[in-house]
Order: sequence, then C-alpha cells, then structure tokens
Amino acid sequence: MAKYLSIVFGMLLHAAGFSQSCEWTLKGRITDENSVEALEGATVTLVHLQQSTVTDERGRFEFRQLCAGAYQLAVSHVGCATLVLPITLTRDTLLKIKLNHQEAELNEVQITAARRESHATQSAVTISAEKLSALRGLSLGETLEKVPGVYALRTGATISKPVIHGLYGTRIVILNNGVRLESQQWGSEHAPEIDPFLAQRITVIKGANSLRYGSDALGGVILVEPNPLPTRHGVAGEWNTALFSNNAETNVSATVEGCHHRVSALSWRVNGTYKRGGNSRAADYWLQNTGLQEGNFSVAAGYKKPRAGAEVFYARFETRLGILRAAHSGNLNDLQRAIARTQPADDAAFSYAIARPFQSVVHHLAKVRAYVQTRQLGSLSLTLAFQNNVRKEYDIAGAAVQDKTRPGFYFQIQTLQLDAVWEHRVSEVLSGAVGWSVSTQTNNFKYAYFIPDFRNVGTGLFAVERWIKGDWEVEAGLRMDYKWGQYYVRTTLQQYDTMLHFYAPSGNLGFEHHAHPHLTWRMNVGSAFRAPAPNELFAFGVHHGAATFETGNRYLKPEQSLNWTASLDYDLPFLTLRAEVYTNYVLRFINLVPVQPARLTIRGAFPSFEYRQQNAWLSGADIDLALHPQKGLDFFNKTSLLFARNTATRDWLEQMPPIRFENGVRYTATLSKRVKEVFAGASILNVLKQTFMPRSTNDYAPPPPAYWLLNLEAGLRWQSDIHSVSLSITVENAANFRYRDYLDRFRYYADARGIQGALRLQWSFFAPEH
Repeated sequence: MAKYLSIVFGMLLHAAGFSQSCEWTLKGRITDENSVEALEGATVTLVHLQQSTVTDERGRFEFRQLCAGAYQLAVSHVGCATLVLPITLTRDTLLKIKLNHQEAELNEVQITAARRESHATQSAVTISAEKLSALRGLSLGETLEKVPGVYALRTGATISKPVIHGLYGTRIVILNNGVRLESQQWGSEHAPEIDPFLAQRITVIKGANSLRYGSDALGGVILVEPNPLPTRHGVAGEWNTALFSNNAETNVSATVEGCHHRVSALSWRVNGTYKRGGNSRAADYWLQNTGLQEGNFSVAAGYKKPRAGAEVFYARFETRLGILRAAHSGNLNDLQRAIARTQPADDAAFSYAIARPFQSVVHHLAKVRAYVQTRQLGSLSLTLAFQNNVRKEYDIAGAAVQDKTRPGFYFQIQTLQLDAVWEHRVSEVLSGAVGWSVSTQTNNFKYAYFIPDFRNVGTGLFAVERWIKGDWEVEAGLRMDYKWGQYYVRTTLQQYDTMLHFYAPSGNLGFEHHAHPHLTWRMNVGSAFRAPAPNELFAFGVHHGAATFETGNRYLKPEQSLNWTASLDYDLPFLTLRAEVYTNYVLRFINLVPVQPARLTIRGAFPSFEYRQQNAWLSGADIDLALHPQKGLDFFNKTSLLFARNTATRDWLEQMPPIRFENGVRYTATLSKRVKEVFAGASILNVLKQTFMPRSTNDYAPPPPAYWLLNLEAGLRWQSDIHSVSLSITVENAANFRYRDYLDRFRYYADARGIQGALRLQWSFFAPEH
C-alpha cells in the first residue's frame, strides 16, 4: 500500500478544492550593449508582486510560478537608471535585454517563448533559493543528496559528505563563495566546513569537465553561492528556524544586508548560524554520543562600480560532533560481537552531552576579490584567499593519557591561494576565459601519527573558449597543472622525508544544441588528472572519527580520468524530463577497501582498510522526470544508476553507491494575492541492496538489505510588499522503517536514523530608504 499513499495524498488535496496554481516561468539574460558582456548583479523586480532577484555571473534571472497577465518588470544596474518594461505573460517566456550604460536606456528587448536560457555545456543541476528553503537545517551532504546522481557518504547520523557518480573526497572540488575549500577533506567522515544557510544557490557540475576550477575534479564541482551583495537602497534580512524531532535539534540563522543611497556603490552583509542537537534515535533505540553543536559567522562587504569593484569576505565555521560510542571496541572479541549484534549493547538514552569519542573542527576563510572591466579587453579579476583549518579528534582511550583534555589527533592545515581570470569577448559569437592559479599549503600534526607534516605547492593555467551561434554552443578548454609536495613521515615503524611532484594536462570539449524550443541536448568529453592525497600515500594508524585502521601506499601513481556525458532536457506543459548518461574511465583508480584481519591497537580494535589502485570504469544514468497532468499537480521520478567495474579483474568495485529510485506526488496552489503558495506532497525513496559486489571481498559485514522510506511535506508561503514568510513541515522515514545504508561507515554497528519530523520557518523583509 505504501507506494500508493503519495498518489492518494495528492488526489485528496485536489478534491479539497484548492485553486489552480500559476506555473508560467519568466526567464531572461541581461548584457551590456557595447561590450556584449553579461551583467552580473543586476536587480530585476516584478513591481506589483514585489518579487526581486539578482542576475548571476552570466546575467541570467528567473521567476517561477507566475500567473498569466500583465506585469511591470523593473531592471536596475550600477551606472544605469532604473528601467521599467511592460510584459504580457501568456506562456513560458525568455527575455533578452541589452543595457547601455552610457545612455542609461533600454535599446533592445527581444521576447522568445518557451525556450531555455543558455547553460554551460557541462551537465549541471542548480538547487535554487526556493528549494533550499525547504532543506534548511540539513548538512551540505544531505542537501545535495536530493540531486539525482549525488549520494551521501555517511559516518553515523550526523556526518555526511557528497558523492557524485561514485566519487568523493578530493575528487570533488567545492567552492564556497568563489573560493576552493581547502581543509582535511580527505577523510570519509570529514564533512565540508560550509554553512548551507549562507547559500542562496548550490550548483552541482557533474563529471570531469570543469577546467577553471581545477584538474582534480574527477567527480565534479559543487558551487555554494550566496546572493550577490545588494544594490537596492535599504536594509534587507532573513531569519531561519529549523526544528528537528529525532534528536531535538534546533537551528537558527539570521542574515542582514544593506546598501545606502549616499554611497550606492557600497554594500554589506552579515550572517550567523547556531545549531545544537542531542543523540539521534534509530527506529527502536537511541544512538549513544551522536549529538552535535555548531556555530558559524560570516561578513562581506563590496564596492562596485560599472567598470571596477572589490569585495571582501570572511567566514568562521566551528563544529563539535559526537562519534557513535558503539563504533569503538576494546578488543577483537568485542569488535566481532558489536558487528554481529542487531543493535548496540549500551543502554543509551537521550542526552545533549558529547563525550569521547568526538571531533572538533574550526575553519577560517578570508577572501579579497577585485576586478576591472573594459570594453575592448574584457574583464580581469584577482582573488586572494587564506584558509586555516584546525581539526581535533578525541578517541575513547582518554584514560591512557594524563591530560584528559588532550585529543588523539591534532591537524592544522593552512592554505594561501591566488587566482587570476581574464574574461574576454572576441566577437559576437566567440568569448572565453584564461586563468592562472597558485596555492601553497602546510599541514602540521600533534600527538598520534596518522598523516605526516607536509608542504604543498600547486599551480595551474587554463584557457576556455566558447562559440555561440543560433541554436548551437561549443566550448573547448585546456589546462596544465603542476603539484609539488614535501612530506615528513614519522610513524612508529619508519621515519623518512620524501619529495614528490606531479604534472599533467587536462582538456574538455562540449556541445549544446537547442533542437527546438522544448528540447536541448548536451554532450561533453573531458579528461582530468588527480595526484594522490597525503592520506592515500602515507596514512598509518587508527582514524578515530571513522573508527577504522587505515594504511596508505607511498607508491601510488596519479589518477587520470576520461569522462563522457550526454544529457537532454525536454520541457513540455505536461512533462519535464532531464536525462543523463555518463561513463568515466579512471586509469589507476585509488580505492579504500576493507582488508582482513582487523587491527588490535592500544586504543582498541578496529576494522582495517587499505588504499589500493586499479583501473576502473564507472558508468550510469541519472533521470529526473515530472508529469504535470494539470496545473499544480506533479508526479515525479528520480533515478540514479551506477555500475562500477575493476577492468583488471573484470569484477565489480566495492564501496560504491547502490541503485536508487524516488517516486512522489506534489500539489501546489495559489490561494490569494498574499498566500502565494500552499503545497503538500509525498514520496517514497527506494534504495536497492548493493548486489554488484566483487566475487571475493574482505568486508566485515555483507551489504544491508534494500529499504524504502516514506517522506511527507506540506507548507505555505505568504508575501506582502516588504515581508515574506514561509512555513513548512516535513516528515522523513514517516513509517519509522528500520534500515542500514551501504554507504554508512557505521552500518557495522547500528541502524540508521528513524522517523524525523522537521518544522521550518523563514521570514524575510526589505526596508527601503525613504
């Protein structure tokens, strides 16, 4: 019966008499008439609705769920007077707007119906601010798991990190407000040090095709982007509260930003977030020592003129995460019994206390960006960023040392980055970018050894050119990277210093074609190169947070990837389809695999894992399908398929995500001028048992059975001239199903989280100057 609940739920809502929603979409792109360059940061407002948005780096904007009728569209940009356009909306509409900064008047408006705006040729999925508002309070890994092809690698109930097409860690580049995240991201339980509350848009670029962000993005790139700093005169703000039932978790976040007419080029933003949760609960029992605490702060300021500008940004992220107590065993017999049990032996109860084992992380990011824009030569931007990451991991063997406050591990990594990008336009149809980056990094550890002290220097040069004419778009790029590292290995078995250096070219070629107004297809071929990470080369010892004993291999060679993707978007009034197929051949693929026997140390007994290298072939498909039988009613399916093979043994790769399906229904209605949206929906997530396993495996437990989760949602959005309020209720695993996930590192010891209810409240305001 469960699979029919979502359909019945949507039909009941429809029968209740909700009015039909308005679902037309207004999209557009704003460019400078003289330089033909995209205008980022332009403010676009639907005057009567008081809905505003800001154009992205390609000058694009978008309004969704609009009713048919007449509108006034106001467009403003630094150096231009505000322009008001009359728009009559009768269908999905695309606007092309060219602004003249010198004459401050609109010279050309072209309207094309029902056609998607141009994207990069890469396969990219964007989570908009509207969708993010329904996910507030989740970690970055949990948020991205809603995207087909993206999974979450978990370490218990509180730690997760994204996996794209079976690849994770240093194979995925994450950019936080334009700065590449540099921390101890090599660990399976080292979640990204990013506050998702600050993001107003998250873009996932799948595949090894994003040269400007680095050559080592074999899996893809994740862009976490706040809104551009405001240009409207006045003060705006947003308050978010998210409450979760499973672990009594509270999330509060506030953002305030402004711009004053006396210094209209100057704008600012301040953001703060606090999070606290207690022990999580499986379907039948509490999970001891799984609480969390988190406090984040950021501030940004910018000075922007039509031809030049600068921006500064600082963010501080701090978290303390409990590690499941049952994952740490005193001896080999205890470890075997812990894995064999159906639930942990401890009699846990709810508590906010976080005891050993736990991890503590503090991450600082500071950025300065400046740009200058010319008509003939294009624009040049320089970004200088500094990051300092301190990670402490506390094992359970606190009694073994006299200082009970001393961690088992202490890592500090500092990174200094400089990026220079020249964006240029050769003609009306040809444009591109040339960039250079350099970074230097130092890592120091204290107390127990796991990875060595090291110093890294890396530099890269790229060039990307794009040709756009009519319905065709072609993009080609090349990149060359060089990486040097000095490592100081100090284990109990050996002590030595070694120097390594790696270099290789990368490239990509992509196509995009708008076959007709409803159909767009893309194809991309790219290569990427990734040097082995320090843990893959030199790890040796107990990894406290993951509760494993890991051993690296100093003789590992760089990975080389050849990636091919093809996708199509098909958009009709009654159907929306986005389908993607991909194949990724990785030469010398590095994989962390379980080995026998388990390791007994003075800190306890732990499953043993080693880094091994083999050629691999990863192929699959992602499908996002929605049916719209009538306005407001949507039936959807999201499918993620992955098949990973070891080409040397002609066998399957282990530690890979299983096949996943999600089916659901959602009904949306507009009730009045103020109540813009009322929605309710249900979905069923089905994850199959991972049966694509090698014939011989040393895993400590077989893959868990398949499982399904029933998820429910309902909410509304109210809006006035200067205020907007969103309220939503969600229930995940509403049937309180007992299950374990194959990608959960703690599936050996305990079930995953049970039923989880969430209440989210978002209030935003704008106080204009008088």
